[in-house]
Amino acid sequence: MREIADLILPRVCPVCREVLSGVEREICMDCLSSLPLTYFWSYRNNPAEELFWGKVYFQRACSLFFYGDDSPYRRLIHELKYNGRCEIGTLLGSILGRRMKESGLYSDLDLVTAVPVSPFKQWTRGYNQAEVIAKAISKELGISLISGALKKRLFVSSQTTKNPQERWRNASASFRLAREKEICGRHILLVDDVLTTGATLEACGTSLLSASECRVSAATLAFVE
Repeated sequence: MREIADLILPRVCPVCREVLSGVEREICMDCLSSLPLTYFWSYRNNPAEELFWGKVYFQRACSLFFYGDDSPYRRLIHELKYNGRCEIGTLLGSILGRRMKESGLYSDLDLVTAVPVSPFKQWTRGYNQAEVIAKAISKELGISLISGALKKRLFVSSQTTKNPQERWRNASASFRLAREKEICGRHILLVDDVLTTGATLEACGTSLLSASECRVSAATLAFVE
């Protein structure tokens, strides 16, 4: 059936726009093997962690790949967020989760949770892209995913077009802790799709850390250079 479907509507790699072969998944092998990896998961005091110094205390932080303005790999995030390609999040989340597990730096995690989106975005997209990624990571790490640990407040505008100062002000009022009892005393991995200024993860991390004896680490697919 896959072969017939591919003849009618060929699957295309979102990075290079070439037709995928029958054995290739969401990204062609050439583009997947050329993914500009950060290797942040393998060492401490990396650029992702440095971004939060003096703002919020994360135990560890990492991203899978670099993400520049002119990079064709930007299309991965665009397809994941806006074109219903949630399988991209599953594939890349699995890769990141496997790398994190192999590093040994994340062996003390207890739970995984995702940065929430507004109910409207969840409804229009049919999913929360960060939770798709978080689910794949949790599976690779062998720990539970806790949905809804944080809630997005209503009537808060998107971060996409804002400058760093506007992102921070907007994000700081965007989230509230919703499942405090379940995360007290736990080490939580907070997951999002892209790490830009860090404002969203900072706001979410601050909310999680308000739970008694909670520790937080962060992970994203992309790190903006």
